[in-house]
Amino acid sequence: MDRKAVRWLSFLVVTLSPCQLVTLSRAEEVQWRSNYNAVRREAQEKDRPIVIDFGTQDCYWCKRLDATTFRDPAVVQLMNERFVPLKVDAEKEAALAQILRIQSYPTIVIAAPDGKILDTQEGYLEAGRFQERLQRTLAAVSSPEWMTRDYQEAAKAVSASDYARAIALLRHITEDGKDRPVQSRARRLLQDLEQQAAGRLARARQMKGNGQNAEAMGALTELTRTFSGTQAAVEAGHLLSSLGGQPEVKAEQRTRQARELLNQAREDYRAQQYLCCLDRCEALIAGYGDLPEADEARQLFGEIKNNPEWMETACASLSDRLGTLYLALAETWLKKGQPQQAAQCLERLVKAFPGTRHAEAAQVRLDQLQGRAAEQTNFKKP
Repeated sequence: MDRKAVRWLSFLVVTLSPCQLVTLSRAEEVQWRSNYNAVRREAQEKDRPIVIDFGTQDCYWCKRLDATTFRDPAVVQLMNERFVPLKVDAEKEAALAQILRIQSYPTIVIAAPDGKILDTQEGYLEAGRFQERLQRTLAAVSSPEWMTRDYQEAAKAVSASDYARAIALLRHITEDGKDRPVQSRARRLLQDLEQQAAGRLARARQMKGNGQNAEAMGALTELTRTFSGTQAAVEAGHLLSSLGGQPEVKAEQRTRQARELLNQAREDYRAQQYLCCLDRCEALIAGYGDLPEADEARQLFGEIKNNPEWMETACASLSDRLGTLYLALAETWLKKGQPQQAAQCLERLVKAFPGTRHAEAAQVRLDQLQGRAAEQTNFKKP
């Protein structure tokens, strides 16, 4: 050892505490584990590959490996930070050595976090070449940050029942066909979602078999929307198209739509929303005039038209709706850079519905526009 090294070692011994010296020493050594089952659990929890060094007490090249390759700073750092290292005495752990078919020593086995064997090296390997093999292993099994992030987002989407988003994320994670740990988890989760979708498809087919075509179409429509991207959703889309083309199904679907529209008209009538009720009744009469629902719509329409107070309420609602539309139209003209057309809309609103809140809002907007125009005119004067 040269003088500079001696002086540096003496400085460390004098200035560092015993605990610091132990920490420094350990930082330069591979942190070997000794329990295989514990290593498997740790590897899965930390999502790290495993390095297993099989050797014996009397093996010369095993000792050589410990003294050189496993002392290299780059190798030590890589194994401690990115792997879970396990040292096995093959004479004491003969069963494990036999299971992994270890026949010579040293033998280094590299496994994925799930225990799948990735690489086996028999005999001594110098530090540079060993480091290359470790890096190749990391490239093969390590999960890119975006994969981990997308998997977490997919898990959140599943918890929120947003299955379509989860499926899209999971398919993106697994599309390269590799077998990284996060990809294995993504495939399992994707398989669970496929099974759920398949279950819904089976129930929809059962409805169709029982003659419940409307219910089947509703279930199929929900399936294609909720589980978009699954094979079951694709089959549901084909079945939905087939059902929708049948005349009896079309008639049943049309009747269902008429009933829904009539129920909405009844609710509007009860809530004294007479304008909305008239709109729905007109739609029923025009589009479903041959159905019994249209007869009730005609009756509701007649009752409202024959009641002047109800018609006055409907007219007030129409005025309110028209005022809102005029204000929106004026803002659209302004966004287009045409203030004159906007002013015309606002003036029309003020004249048509004086004293209403929409007319007051229109007048305020007019004043703002006229004031802006006056400022622009004064600015242009010399």
